[in-house]
Amino acid sequence: MKKWLLVLFVLLLNACSNVNISNTSVMEQLQESYEFDATGKEYSVSRAMSFINEVNEREPKAKFKIYYQPSASEFIDKLLVQLKSSKISKIRYEVEIAPNEQKKAILIQAQYVHIRSQNCGSLAFSSKDEYRFGCALEHNRNISLVNPLKSTY
Repeated sequence: MKKWLLVLFVLLLNACSNVNISNTSVMEQLQESYEFDATGKEYSVSRAMSFINEVNEREPKAKFKIYYQPSASEFIDKLLVQLKSSKISKIRYEVEIAPNEQKKAILIQAQYVHIRSQNCGSLAFSSKDEYRFGCALEHNRNISLVNPLKSTY
């Protein structure tokens, strides 16, 4: 009887020691750029805003960096007025003077993160309604790995 209990106990322990393959995720940090020279034209502000709005519709958490040459400062003033009147938070865009090696007058870079999980699929804000329940925790963990909290000290 003891042998049978021992064999049964060993089988139960063996069944409990299965290797669980963890969920692997692929995190892609993507960047889109739009650059141009025609800053004196009226349509250039609307073209820049259409690029920003198009990226913002697809990726509502995208961050924008706008690099400009000093000769395009009037354009930047007009663009900032448009950005302030749009739905984009001030935290999500930065404006900087362009480095010397930049050839075009204006460069707008949009940066965002895509996370593809083996079990959960890909989560983007456009597909958030079809995302499986329980995968949000894994998505938030992956986001915190890509963008760790910064100390305020």
